[in-house]
Amino acid sequence: MGTWNFTTKQCVHALRRLGFFLCNKGRRGDHDKYCVPEHLKRQGFAFIMVPRHNDLHCQEEIVKELHALGGDDLIQKFKENL
Repeated sequence: MGTWNFTTKQCVHALRRLGFFLCNKGRRGDHDKYCVPEHLKRQGFAFIMVPRHNDLHCQEEIVKELHALGGDDLIQKFKENL
């Protein structure tokens, strides 16, 4: 997949454009939970965690989770929305 270089703000923007929505419900941790939209839900995937800090080190993990949800098509849409 190559190297990824995006910020937390860009990641959140792209996820929201794909239909993900914030579902923290009172969380006070260092990460935000973004729930998976109904058309992408699969067994075992209910949300994606995104760190709140600006220096995002887990781009590869976020991309791997997106790939598991929707394959290369979802990765391409995510890349277009960054």
